[in-house]
Amino acid sequence: MRTKELKQDDLKKFAEQFILDLAVPSVLGLKGNLGSGKTTLVKSFIRALGVEEKVTSPTFNIVRTYKKEELTIYHVDLYRLSSIHEFYDLDLPLNEEDTLFFIEWSDMIPESKSTEWRFLDIEIVDEITRKVRY
Repeated sequence: MRTKELKQDDLKKFAEQFILDLAVPSVLGLKGNLGSGKTTLVKSFIRALGVEEKVTSPTFNIVRTYKKEELTIYHVDLYRLSSIHEFYDLDLPLNEEDTLFFIEWSDMIPESKSTEWRFLDIEIVDEITRKVRY
């Protein structure tokens, strides 16, 4: 597992580099406390993929979808779900061809169900610095 400390100004560069190593299809789970920067990082990933439309948090919608040519990008926020069954009820096309998933609050998914996923753990260091483990 690698660890990197990022200032807010470093997010774009980190996202651009990280996204190059993300295979398609892929599921990336993001873990971290409230306010740690999960949504900000996902926005940076989606921008790095070349999506030009406004990227917003899916907290209330739970899932937002973006397209870039043949690629379908899902931004999922599990914060408001009360059980793993609600996640399954979303019936998301995980690991389908030409898809990328960014799932915030992925720690609610049992590890046995997410063995093929990649994860980012985000820890608050101070107001502008985050420690990212991946």
